[in-house]
Amino acid sequence: MTTNSRFILTFSEIRANDIARVGGKGANLGEMSHAGFPVPPGFCLTTAAFEQFMASCADAEGLYALLGRVTTDDVESVRQVGQSVRKVLLDVAMPDEIGEAVRQSWLAIGAEHAYAVRSSATAEDLPDASFAGQQDTYLNIIGEEAMLDAVRRCWVSLFTDRAILYRVQNRFNHRDVQLSVVIQQMVMAEKSGILFTADPLSGQRHTLCIDASFGLGEALVSGLVTPDAYKVDKRNNTIIDRQIADKKMAIYPEVDGGTRQENLSDVYRKEKVLSDPQILDLARMAANVEDHYGSPQDIEWAFAEDKFYLLQSRPITSLYPMDGLHSADGSLHIFFSMGHQQSMTLPMSPLGISNIEVVLPVGHTDNPFDNDFIRSSGGRIFADLSVILLHPVLHRVILRSIVLMDALAPQALRQAMRRPEFKGPHGLRFSFSAFKALSKYGRRMFATMWYRDLNGFVTQINILMDDYVAEVDQSLNAAAPGKAQMQGIVDTLPDFFPFFLHWVPEAGAGIGATKLLTYLAKRWLTPDELEALTLGVPGNVVNEMNLAIGGLADKARQSAQLVDSFERLGDDAQAWLKQAEKLEGSAAFMSAWEDFLERYGSRGPSEIDISKARWYEDGLPVLRVVAEFLKNEVGRHSAQHQSLIEGRQSAMQKLHATAGSGLFGKLRLGMFNRLYYVMNEVGGMREHHKFLMVRMLRVIKEILKSNAVQLLAKNKLGQIDDIWFLTWRELVSIWDDSATDWGSLIAQRRADMAYFEKLKPPLIITSDGEVPAVHYQIDDAPEGALLGNPVSPGVIEGIVHVIRDPQRETLAPGEILVAEFTDPGWTPLFINAGGLILEIGGALTHGAVIAREYSIPAIVGVRDAMSKLKSGQRVRVDGNRGIIEIL
Repeated sequence: MTTNSRFILTFSEIRANDIARVGGKGANLGEMSHAGFPVPPGFCLTTAAFEQFMASCADAEGLYALLGRVTTDDVESVRQVGQSVRKVLLDVAMPDEIGEAVRQSWLAIGAEHAYAVRSSATAEDLPDASFAGQQDTYLNIIGEEAMLDAVRRCWVSLFTDRAILYRVQNRFNHRDVQLSVVIQQMVMAEKSGILFTADPLSGQRHTLCIDASFGLGEALVSGLVTPDAYKVDKRNNTIIDRQIADKKMAIYPEVDGGTRQENLSDVYRKEKVLSDPQILDLARMAANVEDHYGSPQDIEWAFAEDKFYLLQSRPITSLYPMDGLHSADGSLHIFFSMGHQQSMTLPMSPLGISNIEVVLPVGHTDNPFDNDFIRSSGGRIFADLSVILLHPVLHRVILRSIVLMDALAPQALRQAMRRPEFKGPHGLRFSFSAFKALSKYGRRMFATMWYRDLNGFVTQINILMDDYVAEVDQSLNAAAPGKAQMQGIVDTLPDFFPFFLHWVPEAGAGIGATKLLTYLAKRWLTPDELEALTLGVPGNVVNEMNLAIGGLADKARQSAQLVDSFERLGDDAQAWLKQAEKLEGSAAFMSAWEDFLERYGSRGPSEIDISKARWYEDGLPVLRVVAEFLKNEVGRHSAQHQSLIEGRQSAMQKLHATAGSGLFGKLRLGMFNRLYYVMNEVGGMREHHKFLMVRMLRVIKEILKSNAVQLLAKNKLGQIDDIWFLTWRELVSIWDDSATDWGSLIAQRRADMAYFEKLKPPLIITSDGEVPAVHYQIDDAPEGALLGNPVSPGVIEGIVHVIRDPQRETLAPGEILVAEFTDPGWTPLFINAGGLILEIGGALTHGAVIAREYSIPAIVGVRDAMSKLKSGQRVRVDGNRGIIEIL
């Protein structure tokens, strides 16, 4: 029975949902105690006690204001502010009412015992932020005075430098994070440690990992001792690995309070901490804890007097979530991140994911909303490649083609495929109609490659695409707003891929011709000439878009007032444009601007997600690039593109001059001429399908925004942007569904999105959570250099500019662009880039292709480049070998 339930709660009174009152650690201890797990008895000072303590500080408001000005960029200011705050709070006395409540609760458990006093923050041990180790812990506390002092110091530890910095980094408001204090009877541990119910390194959910050392767990947690490491397969409770460490010391409790370090004897320090039966007993208990919480757990444990005790359990926050990636039949599945394939690894909105599920022509069952091939987790899309990888022929096709998306992908896939659990019949069956279709498109590709007249083909397809967009626009807008219009969109989305077949075989032939030409010509051309042979190919919508942006700059130069206005562009594109159209001589630019938005306004960063802003909605990124163009010489964009054309023609002329001799010279030149012709006519169409897709998304987005207004009026949505947090299934049903609490559903999905934004999606992940560990290796690379996949040759030294938001940031001429990924919405930034470094990508992903077009050195697949490189650093980018040196 507690003396003051406002300030004190015993473990028996606490449940998992009491985080607001006792923090994450306290809530978990209460929950485990209630569930019957062996938790030492104790109680918590609630956050109300902390609030009372802060209220008793006369300058509390000033301290919070000081903390509010701290940023992650200035670590020294964090140190100074933290020191000032702690100094003030350590002089604040504990309120008498709280001290008496602690005393009575302590006496109720037993004054004769020693206690552990631990902090428990309200933002601690959460599924998306652990906060572990950010505040202080005091062990073996004996006596009333020592306990009250430890409580006060725990409160003050909410403002350690590391805790302040962690909150700022994770965007927690300092005022919003409250502190509870856990007071728990001390276990005089003979052995202790931590365990993870899933492997935190590989991600495997069925592997349980135990770290164990002698004495108290403080030595292990503080990194003072190397522990024994055991691994248990939870599926059959079998020990699969034992690593016995040389444990040189241990921490033990002192009789009078506090702890001591003790060096272990040469024999004892090499002994096994836990016996096999103890390992298995602990593993079973931990598996039960995981089952209770329903997610992998990070558990602190202790062993004393022949009994295990659980001291803490928290979610493992470092694992990528597996929701949606589990195997229905228990077999091992292998998933590939489609975000890496699309060069877009940010989390997607629920509607953006639903779009992909409906559009893709594979994996559907009985309705368009379900897709067995496409899975999603953590806001990202994954393709289930299991069936294909089990096929004796198709797995070779995947391994050879996927390297173009990420150079490490084949290595990661092979590692996963070597797992003994990955087995079984592939189950693929090809119908006669499928063979017939493949044969038809194969014949088209062959004809395109070798004898078909391709003159004007790109122009014909462009007209066809324009007509299709207009037709779909008219058809969808003719439908009655509401359910009928939503169903009409759902019925239309699956038609996109069949429509792509009007040109995909020809585009494939163009890519094939390019590869075959460069492969056959390498005997007569240098590597640089081979590269030049493939650049400046007409018909590429991305190149045409960049030339159009340069054309905007040329139009802007016709008005001196407009050029001057570009120097004061600001952050509000619409306000600037309204002012610009009033300027003398601006009419030509404004007309060109409207034409540009009509043609390319559907583009933008992360454009495969319908929720993301397009240029027609916010043209600021393009206007900023135009402003940079105006600082360059007139016609630079055209001259650069013309130089690529001349370089291509020059390389072909050399091929003519050198490859025509010999017995088969004439035949060889004929073949080269044909391949060059095919490359020129259809080799630039690799982006046409995506361009059509984003144009269609523009049409659909405007319809959705109009329908969102109606849903807002019906109180189904709280704001227009809520519509992106629904799926197509829900957008069809919402008009008749009065039972669903749409507000709560959307609020939860918004919270999920905020969590997903903190995650880094794996390239490859299995259905049991394993993320294959793969890396680049260059034996003679300088120490400390970053390594990646070289995709555009050349070497450059320059200043790094790390860009996270291409909507708000731009490059100065010659800067080296560092980003997680790029897609067509990033392309304008390449105009000034001197080099390119990306965390993801392969030889045929967007950044690599554009870098080669602009003849700038590029390295992709550089893991953690965004955190290891800082804006302003000088680096050397070796695009020939894949090495980045920080100078």
